[in-house]
Amino acid sequence: MKIRDAFAKSGRTSEIVTVDLPDIGEIKVEIRSQSVGEQYDLLAKVTKPNGDIDRKLLAAETVIVTAYEPRTDELAFETADRDMLLGKDARALQVLFAASNRAAGLQGKDEEVSDLDETPVDATSTS
Repeated sequence: MKIRDAFAKSGRTSEIVTVDLPDIGEIKVEIRSQSVGEQYDLLAKVTKPNGDIDRKLLAAETVIVTAYEPRTDELAFETADRDMLLGKDARALQVLFAASNRAAGLQGKDEEVSDLDETPVDATSTS
């Protein structure tokens, strides 16, 4: 079978990473990978007019579109929750953001959250 045919016949497979958040409560969050199109839509949403990425928005918006209630198709957050998420403990948001990167194949499964990026999320960034 040719590569193109294999891609065309395959269904969409989502990587799911389950995250425990004991600091928030006894909850689990499912983080699901996005399609290529969804990733580029997100990237367009968090790109400033000068072409720079708004890192503050990137973390929150990524979590908003990848976090699900376990075993459902219900997103855990809505766009309206962005400011609420940004006002919470940075560690919790970074854990979810790192899981989103793992689900997308952008971070190894054994990498620590602190290895995600050596530059902290820019808390002074504006949308």
